[in-house]
Amino acid sequence: MNAEKFWLGWLKITMIIVIIGGAFLAVIPQFFNIPFLDAQLHNGFFFGGIPEGVPAFTRWITGVTGAVMLSWGFSMLYVVNHPFRQHEKWAWRSVFYPVLTWYIIDSVVSAHFGVGFNVVVNSILFLQIMAPLLFLRNYFFEQVRVVS
Repeated sequence: MNAEKFWLGWLKITMIIVIIGGAFLAVIPQFFNIPFLDAQLHNGFFFGGIPEGVPAFTRWITGVTGAVMLSWGFSMLYVVNHPFRQHEKWAWRSVFYPVLTWYIIDSVVSAHFGVGFNVVVNSILFLQIMAPLLFLRNYFFEQVRVVS
């Protein structure tokens, strides 16, 4: 197996994980209480008990976040499966820059509010996407050689 095929497969599997994770967040918390997830979301905000209405809000925001993740995963999977394989420069950029932007903003906001678990999850996903992008970069962009 060559390196390009390996890293493309890695990206595809990562996007499928994002899709499954998004579907999980969109659906499962609506029907089942997930104490670990609730604790991660509530611990940074509510120290004296959880006010009435917060669990419903948590289910809503988790569902919306899951739907965005699911859609984002499908979009990225399409780009990786089609124009990415053709070494279209815009395809590489259309994965790199949105992922970089998401990671910085989401992680800074999460850290600011003390939701460290989200920063850890973001960092893992960020590395899973950026590693193959950096390894595949040479397939998209010619190397400029300086002759001395």
